[in-house]
Amino acid sequence: MTLHTEFSRLGREVNQVAACWRALEISVAEDRPAGVGLAAADHLAEVILDGTGEVETATRATQGPVSAEALHATASSLLKLRRRVDGQCRSHHAVSGLVRAVHGREQEWRGWAKSFHAGVDQCAAALSSAEDVMVRCWREAVELAEFKGCGATR
Repeated sequence: MTLHTEFSRLGREVNQVAACWRALEISVAEDRPAGVGLAAADHLAEVILDGTGEVETATRATQGPVSAEALHATASSLLKLRRRVDGQCRSHHAVSGLVRAVHGREQEWRGWAKSFHAGVDQCAAALSSAEDVMVRCWREAVELAEFKGCGATR
């Protein structure tokens, strides 16, 4: 493979992350049941909406030419997004908090919570695929630097 090929793949994977994230945004913001809201649901909506900036940064970075800055911006954004997903959406604390919040509520809230978890799982899977390609991009960049004789360290 070449760096340009892998970077192109990375762009497609980041677009997939963005599509999953948009679906999750719709779920938390527009598909939630009407009426009295839940503090846990409000918090998760903030977490997801705040993550949109990271998704947008990664998407912009992969739309331009391959560069050290583009690789860094993408990797940083994916890392922040991974921490957000794992720490604030999929952690035991987050999951148990949402389960407690919807316990005893109408079926709509329980369905919404289930839908949220499914959306987060889809985002996590898309994120894993993007991270795998990101690692391959870094490998190609280092191999290219070694091949060109410019060295891989400063």
